[in-house]
Amino acid sequence: MYKKCYLLLAGCLFMQMPSAVAMPLKEVLKQAFTLDPTLDEAKANIQVAQSQTKISEAGHYPIISLAGTSVINQKHVYTSERRSGPSVVGRLNLYAWGAIEAEVERDRFREGYYEHRYDETRELLGQQIAQLYLTALRAKENIAIYEESLVRHEKILGDLEVIARHDEGRYSDVNEALSRRNQVESTILSQKRIMHTALNRLSRYTPRVLEPEDLIDPFVKVTAASFTKQYKNPDIKTTPSYLAQQQESESARAAVKAAAARRMPAINLEGNVSRREHELYLSASWDIFNPAAKYTEQQSFYSQRAAEARLQEIELTAKEQALTSEADMHRNEQLMAVTKKQIKLQENVVNDNELKFSIASRTLIDLLDSYQELTNVQAARVAAHNDFRDAALLYLVSQARVTEWVGFTDKSPLTNQSSTKK
Repeated sequence: MYKKCYLLLAGCLFMQMPSAVAMPLKEVLKQAFTLDPTLDEAKANIQVAQSQTKISEAGHYPIISLAGTSVINQKHVYTSERRSGPSVVGRLNLYAWGAIEAEVERDRFREGYYEHRYDETRELLGQQIAQLYLTALRAKENIAIYEESLVRHEKILGDLEVIARHDEGRYSDVNEALSRRNQVESTILSQKRIMHTALNRLSRYTPRVLEPEDLIDPFVKVTAASFTKQYKNPDIKTTPSYLAQQQESESARAAVKAAAARRMPAINLEGNVSRREHELYLSASWDIFNPAAKYTEQQSFYSQRAAEARLQEIELTAKEQALTSEADMHRNEQLMAVTKKQIKLQENVVNDNELKFSIASRTLIDLLDSYQELTNVQAARVAAHNDFRDAALLYLVSQARVTEWVGFTDKSPLTNQSSTKK
């Protein structure tokens, strides 16, 4: 029995020791920022937007087509007869009330939107991965304290079994101790399920499935004051989320101008050249009744208003997250200090109760309750420590500093190109 207790205690100590092959969170994020297909999709969206801009710019260029006609029947009063045969047809827009320019402007802002969305996607990807990592780390630390509690329960259970062999009346105490031990084992299994679920989900971003030994504290020796000072963003309006939405708002504004201009007449220069004749003429077209164009303009207007509202929402959300996370970091820092003292005091209580129980001065229930109280205080410290980590991560996200914290430098030509444009 004592051998089993020592093995369990050794396992607890091993889980608390840093692993030689640990996989730090920053390393996991660097690999994901390089290889994850989510970012490849974001880059492809930039190229799609660039192609759309070229499509709009092509509105300034002539359209030349090859055509062929075969006359079946014709009658002309003032013109000569049209002959069958091949011809070259061309059309060039001369004036469209600024519609083409507005469409180009709209699409260029969309380019900027997707360029900033790439940076935003990377920040959000970092948050998603970090949350999984911290969830697994929280469960790992909870497992460690409950396995320590299991060692205590195994020890007292071994003592009670020896006593019960000589005093059958103490078997009720054995049953009570067994019930408490099973509760601890159930909690351990629950935490292991949480940990392995998080590790399995995390494997999407890592070359291998991480083990509990790979997990280490990413915010070790970090204080709330120094952390917030180092990663505070002096201007929330420079975050990728805000800049992306700002570009979206400007794109919607340009779309309103383009939709309004498209309802005006379009003046084109058109021509037709065949082997026997040619013609060149000006043409004008104006949809005097086109409800779809009217509603398209209205749709663009309301899209602009929605984009402006989202812009304000992003700014308010970032400020709220920053204030909340900073306050949580300070609160959990204080709570960790208090629970650390309480653990030492409760350990003394446990030692006293074990001694008093051995001389029949304390009941088994008193002793088991002191075990549970010690575990509760340890769990409170683990919760405070992990809540501090969660708040630190949220602070990084609110300040758009995840990539900077990781130390990742993006060498993508698309990103470099976008920074040059800006």
